[in-house]
Amino acid sequence: MATDGGADRGGVPGPALSCVLAAGSVSITPDRPLPLAGFTDRLEPSSAVADPLELNALLLRTPQATLAILTADLLFVTEDLKRRIAAAARPDLSLDDASFLFAASHTHFAPSVDPSKPLLGTADPAYMDLVVERGAALLRGLAGSTGRPDRDPGEACIEYRSGSAAHAINRRRMGWHLSLRPLRLPRRAALRAPDAAGPRDETVHVITLSDSGRPVAALWSYPCHPVSFAEPRQVSADYPGVVRRALRAALGNDVPVLFLQGCAGDIRPRELGRPRALSRQLAELVVGKLFTPFTQAEYTAWADSLAARVVEVARGPARAFPLTSPFRTAQTRVPLSDLLDGASSSDRSVTFQRLTMSPGLAIAAMSAEPVAEYGLALRAAEPEGRIVIPAGYTDTVFGYLPTARMLGQHGYEDEGFMEAFGITGRFRPDIERVVRQAWQRLAEA
Repeated sequence: MATDGGADRGGVPGPALSCVLAAGSVSITPDRPLPLAGFTDRLEPSSAVADPLELNALLLRTPQATLAILTADLLFVTEDLKRRIAAAARPDLSLDDASFLFAASHTHFAPSVDPSKPLLGTADPAYMDLVVERGAALLRGLAGSTGRPDRDPGEACIEYRSGSAAHAINRRRMGWHLSLRPLRLPRRAALRAPDAAGPRDETVHVITLSDSGRPVAALWSYPCHPVSFAEPRQVSADYPGVVRRALRAALGNDVPVLFLQGCAGDIRPRELGRPRALSRQLAELVVGKLFTPFTQAEYTAWADSLAARVVEVARGPARAFPLTSPFRTAQTRVPLSDLLDGASSSDRSVTFQRLTMSPGLAIAAMSAEPVAEYGLALRAAEPEGRIVIPAGYTDTVFGYLPTARMLGQHGYEDEGFMEAFGITGRFRPDIERVVRQAWQRLAEA
């Protein structure tokens, strides 16, 4: 693994090779009440299970390289869990940090597995062990199916589709912050409020993988915070689970569906209904429109509408890619102190990972909550004709990744999040340059 800022490469260039692929799913739904992760003011354990939580995995193998993607219906994952899963999958499967992508959907209605963020939810060690055991067993099973001597490589194919969803909104709007504390004067700040003119990327990415014409897996991505499920004390995968069920209904009930959360740091659902409480109505008269939490009916309508749109995209015109050429994986690590000045940043780092599944089709992921502009910049920087799917929420997420223009706006994504994430400090003004250079190293690896 690269620890000095250089890229850690996996995959070997060479002649075209047959690719064997396998995918699977397993439940990680808790069997007892547990603290849920995502909100600092939700202290009670879960009261019920609204819908199941899952791990979904995809494994691609050639004689020279292996690539694995594991997605989890969790707020965050961690590098420790990733390495425990990889270690438990051996000797059936050998994965390094570059060839193994482990990502969370960022649902705010699942148990915590990240002990470093107790204010966001207490991690239960037994539940963490369950995630490791089931993740490793899932990958071992996929390795066994791809490694059978009688396994016919078949004709593996990957198809990419995209379209606009128009279901999200930027959640940072400049306005007057009014404090209830004595002697605190109002100040201009980035409020957690809807900004229809703010940056966002409404692109839905859908990848479908098939083997000799048989659907094997689907992978989709969309940048939007899963924070709007209407029952805050119930376990739920939130909208990624709703979309998963819709894709399975369209593609096959046993098809694994992986979800990569995009650059959603400042993006959330369009909860723009009329406020029901008089106090909220009065507040909106002073500071402008605020978010109004969905009712159950409103949430269901929103999530079902998004799911229908994703299925529509999945059935649309596709761009096909062969899975016969060597794929490439690379990872680089940036000290958090390169991004953030502060005592708590000296021993932490941010990982950047790029998986090229086929020439012209890549996933670029980072261990952060990146705001929308990073995803837009990544896609804009990709050479014409090539596709990159930006994602966050991999490995151990340190916190939010704001842009330089946000610094000093006193918003949640540039400073307000730090206490809940257990860090202190101030972002450096050259933060975008550091991030851009990390991505450039991976693109050139």
